[in-house]
Amino acid sequence: MSYVFDVGDDTVWSPALRVGDLYVRFMTQLGDLFNLSTGLRAMASDYYYIDPDTFEAFVKKVFEENFRSSHPVGRAMMESVLAPSVVILDRINRPLSAGTPEQREFLEKARSLSMAR
Repeated sequence: MSYVFDVGDDTVWSPALRVGDLYVRFMTQLGDLFNLSTGLRAMASDYYYIDPDTFEAFVKKVFEENFRSSHPVGRAMMESVLAPSVVILDRINRPLSAGTPEQREFLEKARSLSMAR
C-alpha cells in the first residue's frame, strides 16, 4: 500500500504508507507553525490532492525560513519536509531557485532523492 499525491490528473509522488503519513503530519505542523495553508487536501486517508499555487507558496516560505535559521536541529526538521517538496515542485514544473551556494547544495541533494511516482 502507498500514499498518493496528485496534481491534476498526474501522480507526482507515491511513497510507502508510513512515509506519506509522516510527510503529511510534518507538513501540517509546519503549516500550523507558519499559519499558512500547505496546499495539501485529503481526498481519502491515503490520497492527497495538491493545489500547485498554494503548495508552491508554502514550500517557498519554508525554504526561506530554513535558510534564515541558524538552529541546526530546526533546520534538519524543516529539510525533512523540504527535500521531497523540492522534487514535487520540479515534477510540476515549478522548480525552486538557489540564491546561495548553501541553497544550491541543498537543492542538488534533494533532487537526487529517489521518489516513486
